[in-house]
Amino acid sequence: MSAGFRQRGFRARRAPASLDITPLVDCIFQLLIFFLLTWSFITTPNLGVELPRASATPEDGQQRDLTVVVTRTGELELSGRRLDARALAGALRDAHREKPTARVLIQADRLAHHGDVVRIMDLAKSAGFRRLGVAIQGR
Repeated sequence: MSAGFRQRGFRARRAPASLDITPLVDCIFQLLIFFLLTWSFITTPNLGVELPRASATPEDGQQRDLTVVVTRTGELELSGRRLDARALAGALRDAHREKPTARVLIQADRLAHHGDVVRIMDLAKSAGFRRLGVAIQGR
């Protein structure tokens, strides 16, 4: 532009600036879809076990290989099958032969006897499992 044009008080016109937010919206929608598809809902088994509550949240994304359920009346269930303590010990030994690195998750009702939970932990350790966990219900 010439200097005379600026001296007369005219301003050079610029094209209006625009911001394309399409890539941002695409990223947000992809993240939303990712989180909706990977969100896991943990359901309690059909025995009606009420899990104890804890302030710490359980770690998501971990594979729960074996689940032992203990009801408030002391009934036991392993991966959907009701068992007594002796049958549970045998089933845990068999499961350890198949999956020696598996984790045993104990879902005990909050009113279950502490001794029942300790007995399950002892049976799992005796079968050879070294990775044990106790299920809780988040806030």
